[in-house]
Amino acid sequence: LSSSASASASASLELFLVSYFFLVSHENVAFYWLQVRISKRRKRRRETTVSKMVGTEVEAFDVSSARDSKTKLTPYAATTVALAALGGLLFGYDIGVIGGCLTLDGFRATMGWPEASEECGSNQTPEPVEVSFQIGWITSAFMFGCFVASPFAGYCSDKFGRWLTVLTGTVIFFLGGALQTAATGVNLMIAGRAVSGISIGILSTTVPLYIAEVSPASMRGSLVTLQQLGITFGILVAFCVNLFVERVIGTSWDWRISLGAQCIIALFMGLGMLFMPESPRYLAWRGKVEEAKTVLRKLRGSDQEKVMMAELREIENEVSELKSQKSSWSEIFSRKIAMTMLVGIFIPTVSQFSGINAIMLYSATIFNNMCLSGIAMTAIVGVVNFLFTFIAVFLSDKSGRKPLLLTGASGMLLALVVSAIILWTVDYTVNKSAANGIVFLILFFIANYASTWGAVASWIVPSEVFPMRVRGKAIGLATMGNWLANVIVAFVTPILMRPDTAGVGGTFMFYAAFMFIAIPFVALLLPETKGVPLEEMEEKFNKPLGAHIQTNISQLCRRRTSYAQEPADPNVATEI
Repeated sequence: LSSSASASASASLELFLVSYFFLVSHENVAFYWLQVRISKRRKRRRETTVSKMVGTEVEAFDVSSARDSKTKLTPYAATTVALAALGGLLFGYDIGVIGGCLTLDGFRATMGWPEASEECGSNQTPEPVEVSFQIGWITSAFMFGCFVASPFAGYCSDKFGRWLTVLTGTVIFFLGGALQTAATGVNLMIAGRAVSGISIGILSTTVPLYIAEVSPASMRGSLVTLQQLGITFGILVAFCVNLFVERVIGTSWDWRISLGAQCIIALFMGLGMLFMPESPRYLAWRGKVEEAKTVLRKLRGSDQEKVMMAELREIENEVSELKSQKSSWSEIFSRKIAMTMLVGIFIPTVSQFSGINAIMLYSATIFNNMCLSGIAMTAIVGVVNFLFTFIAVFLSDKSGRKPLLLTGASGMLLALVVSAIILWTVDYTVNKSAANGIVFLILFFIANYASTWGAVASWIVPSEVFPMRVRGKAIGLATMGNWLANVIVAFVTPILMRPDTAGVGGTFMFYAAFMFIAIPFVALLLPETKGVPLEEMEEKFNKPLGAHIQTNISQLCRRRTSYAQEPADPNVATEI
């Protein structure tokens, strides 16, 4: 395992774990979040008339039309959302910063490691085996912390409130960053990474929920995506900071600057949260309707009283509906929803075995072997990942889930297979065309993942397919499975990448096999969920296996033949 591989490892391993920031194991929180995602779609399908008392006069009005025409984002609400979205920036920064530190001589000396090899190509000296395992522990400690904390985040946010849970997570992150910055050895660094992981396990679950509940209904989807963009932007910032530290500062303590910067961000977020409100939905859930009304008035503005009262009434209705939801664990494992559980867990899990971790972890290794700057090229990788995330944001509700997944999986499979063939057959350290081809394929792979699977497979599909009565528990299982998959990848990938095992080419082919399985799985077993009300989603899966596959194939063929036209069958329009 080369030193540049080590650098890329911890910087990139958790990159697309961001996709699961919204998933929680506590059913109340999950249900709230999912209600947010479909609020606009549900309102287009029905009109809700509520009554508002103005003095002694009762005025009836339509909720959706009032919101659509008059809702605006006030400065107070914008500030609240922006401060909360810093949780995503913290997540991304902590993911991205550690990789560059692993190659800095000062950091390696503090950890008791030899200096990074300055050789490239086939002459590059592998890391000692003990160092490779220590790097693996430092890398996986963060994910293990997320794995441990995420199941409890939903409970804490329901028990103690969204605001207090976010603030607590921010304080824990500050402590974890401080431990990393002050680390004098491997053990303290591992502890700091684990503490930061616990914080992110809390923040990545609670922050999007908090943002969704303080945002205007018509803007919730767009504002919640700030968390996703914050994560990718945080990764990019961390890559750039590492590059600056390496090129400009270059001292024995320069790595402490990179790690210490995250503490400043956490401190700013924590101080800002002291002046932010509790979620009005949580207050209503706790029966504090008057406090919820006060908070909503500050968030929506004093000139939007009518809209505010409509939203408050709807919140009360949603809380009542939520409290009536009952489910059992036995239903989760029943044959009735077996297909739903298979699809909802397999797709986000296989996305972690798509090869993204291997590509992002060891792109610096390949670049260094081609005598390029690993950290500089990693910064370019971060730019591509950040920019192509916007495509998923804009296309997921236009093109549909299934076309994006099939297109992305095909592109990733092509990139992995062609890269493996080049690595097996060409000496890319001396063949410049082959080297350029690998660089292009790596960026092509990242662009495909960021614009398709990174968003659609990781958080849109699992949020839609599960029946509403078991959605909280099912999403909790999907979350746990996702984190567990990434812990496994954290340990397996370094072993596969070593030249005495599968090597880089063999590792690419290993992950290509998962994409080879994913393409027919998506085509045959995943129905198109775009535009389908969550209340009707169970009907999409409640069929015999043969009929289910036949329906999905017919739907896919129908979409291809009528892509540029509106379907004549109104039922088809709803499905597509």
